Amino acid sequence: MRRFPLATLLLALVLPACLPQATTRPPPPPSLTTVANALFESVEDEGTLASVFMVDAATGAPLYARHEHVRLLPASTMKVVSTSAALSAFGPDYRFRTPVRLEGTQLGNLFLGDLVVEASGDPSLGSWRFPETAMACEQLAEAIHARGIRQWLGAVRVNNADEGPYGLFGPGWAWDDAAYAYSAAPSLFVFRENVVDLSLERPQGQDCKSQPRRPIEVRYSPAFEAPPTVVYLESNAQRAGLGCVRERGSGRIRCVWRSTAEQCPSKASMRVAIDEPQALFTSCMEESLAVRGIWRVPAAPQTVSVPLATTSEPLLEFVSPSLAELVKVTNKESLNLYAERLGLRFTRERTGTESYAALRDAMAQELTRRGISTRLLRAADGSGLSRYNVATARGLVGVIYTSLKESYANALLESLPIAGVDGTLASTAVSNGARGLIRAKTGTLSGQKAYVGIAERPHDPEHPRVVFALMLGNIDEQPTLTANQVFERFAEAMVSLPLR
Repeated sequence: MRRFPLATLLLALVLPACLPQATTRPPPPPSLTTVANALFESVEDEGTLASVFMVDAATGAPLYARHEHVRLLPASTMKVVSTSAALSAFGPDYRFRTPVRLEGTQLGNLFLGDLVVEASGDPSLGSWRFPETAMACEQLAEAIHARGIRQWLGAVRVNNADEGPYGLFGPGWAWDDAAYAYSAAPSLFVFRENVVDLSLERPQGQDCKSQPRRPIEVRYSPAFEAPPTVVYLESNAQRAGLGCVRERGSGRIRCVWRSTAEQCPSKASMRVAIDEPQALFTSCMEESLAVRGIWRVPAAPQTVSVPLATTSEPLLEFVSPSLAELVKVTNKESLNLYAERLGLRFTRERTGTESYAALRDAMAQELTRRGISTRLLRAADGSGLSRYNVATARGLVGVIYTSLKESYANALLESLPIAGVDGTLASTAVSNGARGLIRAKTGTLSGQKAYVGIAERPHDPEHPRVVFALMLGNIDEQPTLTANQVFERFAEAMVSLPLR
């Protein structure tokens, strides 16, 4: 057995303690950059396109970028473009004014002549969303009653109603969306948002498995001369519900009422778009007149001779809520009709006409004024329903950033949904620490999702507020993370993590 000297043994025991020890370093703390990169890499691995851009709200300095020049469908984030353009042109206090006058002769309590409305493009006329607009028919009937009129022989005439965009659809809209309330035609004359409530009711005691012994009861409210409506019943469907579309060519409404093995609803309802707002307005007005004991007899020129000494006298003027209020409901609730009307009203102000060709030119000029190239953002309509709209994350950020420099900035920011609080972001699952710190307009089309807005960073004195845009395209039908989950994780990082 080999023996070692005592000094050698002591050295062997002491030496390891003197050598530097290998240590395991803790991972670096998470940052917005590392979390965002990992998040977007994971969705891109599934084939989703991710375009992201974030800048300092005060200086415009880029803070995070990923494929920010990739062009995708903006969907309803296009509403930020149209509403900011309208605010820039008219200011937050602007109001639509729709004058109404009587043209004819009053003989005692009989009025012979027409009720004339000058179409103004007001999207809120007759809307249920505001107290001052919901009572439009009652206000008009009261004004007629105050004139001492109890009988009226004449017609309702809307001037300039045909000067708006031609047809029921904007360019690139899906035709099979035509019957839905979100796709109501943006005509120059709008009444009750160009929609009615359609309700269906089965015959009493009738189940879903057999053909009804009597026809399904179809009702429209408010009552008006509705288009033909055909209802098809589908039992044992995967999900109960009602869907209606307007058939191309015939104009009739075709509804499919679905029931499941567990659910057999006796009633169903939905809002459907109409293409005759003047007829709806006339019907609503006649109902309010009748309540006050005023009866209208349609004009019959072949039997009635109207006196030649006619006059034209103002009756009343419908005044809309302020533009700031209209923009707020437009963006909070993502109302397509309002966005289209605001975009087209801006177009008329800039070009003197209303058409989608003119809208493209007017929006391009406005974006150029802001320093945003049409390669970054190109508008085909005001709402984002069009598949011809093109946007990049950089372009959308540019719209918000430039708006912050103008006097209407607060009106635009207050119109954006707040994550976890209201609007289209009310159900967003953000932590209490992030709740209320993010305002963003959302946009959704099949396979597409977009967000643009601002985020507050209370723990970052250098960059306390940022402007961001997140666009996702080619989203899989069953992704590992939904678009909303991707946004929620990115939102949490924006408000709580250091940039690097």
